[in-house]
Amino acid sequence: SCPGCGAGRGFQESNLAKSEITVLRIELIKQQILKKLRLKEPPSVSMPLSTLPKPLSNGTILHKSNKLESSRDVDDFYGTTDQVILFPQEDGVRCIPASFNPAACFTFKLPAELQADDVTTVEFWLYKERDQRDSHNQTFVVSEVAHWDLNQSIQKSKYLVIHETNVKAGWVKIDLYWTVKNWLEYQELTHAIHIACKTCAMEITKSPVSLESEHKPFIIISTKTMEQNHRRKRNINCHPGLSECCRENLYISFADIGWDEWILQPSGYHAYFCHGSCNTAASITQSGAHHSSLIQVNLVPCCAPTKLSSLQMLYVDNNQTITHVTLPNMVVEACGCM
Repeated sequence: SCPGCGAGRGFQESNLAKSEITVLRIELIKQQILKKLRLKEPPSVSMPLSTLPKPLSNGTILHKSNKLESSRDVDDFYGTTDQVILFPQEDGVRCIPASFNPAACFTFKLPAELQADDVTTVEFWLYKERDQRDSHNQTFVVSEVAHWDLNQSIQKSKYLVIHETNVKAGWVKIDLYWTVKNWLEYQELTHAIHIACKTCAMEITKSPVSLESEHKPFIIISTKTMEQNHRRKRNINCHPGLSECCRENLYISFADIGWDEWILQPSGYHAYFCHGSCNTAASITQSGAHHSSLIQVNLVPCCAPTKLSSLQMLYVDNNQTITHVTLPNMVVEACGCM
């Protein structure tokens, strides 16, 4: 679509069907996503959205990043982490009853690349069961489980939080900000958390916290964002009869490319691409590309992105950790003759 610029590329595309060009564009976007996530290949995991706890599957606790674009965004290539969601390890610690209260234990492992200074909020989510014998408010004591000796035979605990709640079944959110920041500062990544209900009247052998997959506890760690100056450039979308430089629609469905097992959200996104001629002065003027170099006789402008924006994604890696990331420069916002 750019006569005189990238002549080799133009010749190759002219010999390909429109469907073949679309396949090549999608493949290029797939490679971009993997590179921005620092992955050589898609993670070999399967964690359908339907198996996640409801606060995660319905997206109610995932914030919209306020990492806005600027001219400096061009220099950013790799994705930046907005949130990390941790689930209990399968080989968790065994709870040794330290009191005559119903309790449960869960082991979490923090990502080694996470920095304490970047953490802004830490929320520990658990689903508490209804205690049929209790009609008053409930008191939950959250402790860190540790051991005295190298053989891990004598268990000790350190109080972290005392949380008051009602007797109804439902999700409970507990703030662990300072606790997790302290763990990260000392690079202590694996920790066992003990949750005991001090006021529950249920049997001591029962867990006050649900162990079902749809109600399994999790920790969500949010990281700081940077606000930058943002100015959206106008764009001209392609439509029938328009031959000048414009923005053409291109939708990437993660289910269609077989990536919906590890990319949880979104189900897909509009990537767009630039298409059209830059032969007329009108196309250059409308695109807003007023570069002095364009008036040089020997330089023919090409229809290319003049503004790119980010894509927010929720994905699961090979360690079964869910990460909410922002991938820069993934959506074409505007096109122009460059």
